[in-house]
Amino acid sequence: MSLTRLLYQQCPSPSLPSSSSSSSPVSADRRRLSSSSRSVVRCCCSSSSQSGSSKHVRLGLPSKGRMHNDTLNFLRDCQLPVKLVNPRQYQATIPQISNLEVWFQRPKDIVRKLLSGDLDLGIVGLDTYCEYGLQGSEDLVVVHEALGYGDCRVSLAIPKYGIFEKINSLKELAQLPHWTAEKPLRIATGFTHLGLKFMKDNGLVHVAFSTADGALEAAPAMGVADAILDLVSSGTTLKENYLKEIEGGVVLQSQAVLVARKESLIQRLDARDIAQEVLERFEAHLRAGGQFKVCISSYSDLFAVQVSPLTVTLSAQVIANMRGRSAEEVAGRVLSQTSLSGLQGPTVCPVYCKRNGEVEYYAITVCVPREALYESVQQLRQIGGSGVLIDPVTFIFEEVTPRWLELLKKLKL
Repeated sequence: MSLTRLLYQQCPSPSLPSSSSSSSPVSADRRRLSSSSRSVVRCCCSSSSQSGSSKHVRLGLPSKGRMHNDTLNFLRDCQLPVKLVNPRQYQATIPQISNLEVWFQRPKDIVRKLLSGDLDLGIVGLDTYCEYGLQGSEDLVVVHEALGYGDCRVSLAIPKYGIFEKINSLKELAQLPHWTAEKPLRIATGFTHLGLKFMKDNGLVHVAFSTADGALEAAPAMGVADAILDLVSSGTTLKENYLKEIEGGVVLQSQAVLVARKESLIQRLDARDIAQEVLERFEAHLRAGGQFKVCISSYSDLFAVQVSPLTVTLSAQVIANMRGRSAEEVAGRVLSQTSLSGLQGPTVCPVYCKRNGEVEYYAITVCVPREALYESVQQLRQIGGSGVLIDPVTFIFEEVTPRWLELLKKLKL
């Protein structure tokens, strides 16, 4: 079989040059090979950047596992459900946003394809972004650093037995005399980039990494590694394999983040518009749900991560009627209660009585913290509120999204 025909059969969507001759396939192949300078075999499997060639904006999402399910649920909660016609396909759409293609990929491939220009936006874990997206590259930018799901940590774990039995901190591990240039500390991990920097920063010079993707917990028991550096959620799997985390051994706290290719946002208005819409939907939903905010002082500094709650965690809108002489008098009573301050303050509107058209009541509308819902209802009752209604808040849109302004500043737009 000719090389040309072999390529043709292996390519899922091949395109061979047409020939006007009706001769046999073998002779046709010979002519094609002899005139290879004029004929081209196009194969969709060959690596080529789509940057600038795709008419659609492309969003990469995790293709399987917990991150896949949690991402689809999060998008649905943001009123951005993903439409996948065939579960075996890797391409989908979000009907609410035109000109947006969704591509399901492995998380590390999402980062790689953002770097190559084959994707414009992507949702991955912060750990994946830091491991594969920050290796000497400044081509990517984090659009939203805390989507509120996929929480885990990249952590060092050592055996509970042997020379590690009494080791409970990274400092104690570094001070063990066992590690030399000839016999380094062997660490099995999928985070060689993060791990190398972390170990050097903490005084562990004699370290050797072995790359692995799954079932790392078995490596120390099998004798192929002394420790592991892996993602940890609850820590149950570590305990079941007689491993333990140690003080100072957490490399990175991670959760889902929205990442973009800088060039796409700078050069393509459609990509910038879609990124803004997606960001504002995410931010409004997270603000309404009282999610947590992660403050990263510098994305090039992989370990400067601080977690702090939002100053106001809003989740419910409380509506009640209240008798009063004036809107100002009613507003004063509401503001005297600690749980009823709302966003900027309560909304007070006159209620016109259906019997005589006069104003006897005022309608109070205020957003309250989730954990203070019942307390807020009680306070409304104490100052004369009645007919209290509770309406869940799913989105709170700011006049301007602060994260979008920060992003434009980073992009110098």
